[in-house]
Amino acid sequence: MKQTLRLKIQQKLKLTPSLKQQLKLLMLPKVELEQTVKQELEENPFLDEIVNIEPEFESKEPLIDYASYVDEESSYRIKNLTYKPSLYDIIDTQIELEFEGLDKEIAKEIVSNIDEKGFLEVSVDEIAKKFSVPVEKVESIRKKITKLEPLGIASKDLKEFLLIQFREVFGRDSITERIIEEDLVNISNISYLREKYRLPEEEIEKRISMIRSLLPYPTFNFDSETPPYVEPDIFIYEKDGDFIVEINEIGIPKLKLTNQYRKLINKKELSPETKSFLEEKLQKAVGIIKGIQQRRENLRKIVEALVKHQKEFLKKGKMYLKPLKMKDIAEEVGLHESTVSRIISGKYAQTPIGVLPLKAFFSKSLSSDTGEVSTEKIKLMIKDIIEKEDKTKPFSDDAIANILKKQGINIARRTVAKYRKELKIPGTRERRVKR
Repeated sequence: MKQTLRLKIQQKLKLTPSLKQQLKLLMLPKVELEQTVKQELEENPFLDEIVNIEPEFESKEPLIDYASYVDEESSYRIKNLTYKPSLYDIIDTQIELEFEGLDKEIAKEIVSNIDEKGFLEVSVDEIAKKFSVPVEKVESIRKKITKLEPLGIASKDLKEFLLIQFREVFGRDSITERIIEEDLVNISNISYLREKYRLPEEEIEKRISMIRSLLPYPTFNFDSETPPYVEPDIFIYEKDGDFIVEINEIGIPKLKLTNQYRKLINKKELSPETKSFLEEKLQKAVGIIKGIQQRRENLRKIVEALVKHQKEFLKKGKMYLKPLKMKDIAEEVGLHESTVSRIISGKYAQTPIGVLPLKAFFSKSLSSDTGEVSTEKIKLMIKDIIEKEDKTKPFSDDAIANILKKQGINIARRTVAKYRKELKIPGTRERRVKR
């Protein structure tokens, strides 16, 4: 075999400490962001806190007195910026939005059987027997709950929870997923993993680093001696007919770069190790300042877009939730869909209808002649048709489907039956009234 030397030009993305810091901050909920910033302020010699805000840092907008603000039309009042609903209040709110009828009862039963770490304590079979429904139905509801906030709640075990987290944060990767499923006990044995998966050491280390960055259990960020709480990342309130969006940065120190260490890094007598350490700290300091700004700007853009699409939902509740996909918001704000997903993950908004995860603003839909219609809107239409029917000759599910088709809603009879049951509306025979 003839050996030759070849020059190969290859583009490779390298994450600098600054970029890593920015990406990390982008995904952090408010409470974690505050903790991270305060810790970095203590450890990083290049960071300084702005105590007396100089003119260039002052807000150009007048500050709003949230504590005394009252909207006359809706009588909605944000009484206290530090209002923190319990974890179970948050989950219950999401269940109310996501489930109907028997599914809602099963969902609440599942959540009532999670342990302090957020894992399901009882088997799916037990819950299925209690409600006399197939195991598959309960499992389907459980999996839907794991997609709520906090992510992975009601997971069966650590492996499932790590897989759910990994796919949400990093996307899919078959090798990393195999490591989680098969080799968590060998995660420190790089030589074994390198040989088994036939990858370079740096590739194995990268995957191990991603796994180790994941939370160890669903309620990890809610640990405390008192009941677990979350703090809203965004405040959405109505004023003069419009919705105002404010990013909650209360308690987060305002940062600037120090001057003395910037000069120190250029001294010639520094050892290579010291200079390398200082350069990394400087990059992280720049990254954390830029990261906070990017997080604020991107979060505001996304939430303002969500509010624009879901004004009726914020005013009147879930029946007025419009169909909205993450892809639509991503295109509108000029970000990748996966970036939008990471930014909204684990973040909550205090709204006129309660504290909601940002994921609650998205809704599936069915097609119609005039475009897409949310499933909640269709349920409302079915309920309205049944309320107005002749009780001596109630409509069958097939007849309701035909009525909706005449209104431009393309829906199957079985889908009508499914939604009717979720609304706890009995069938044709049970609704019929004799003269």
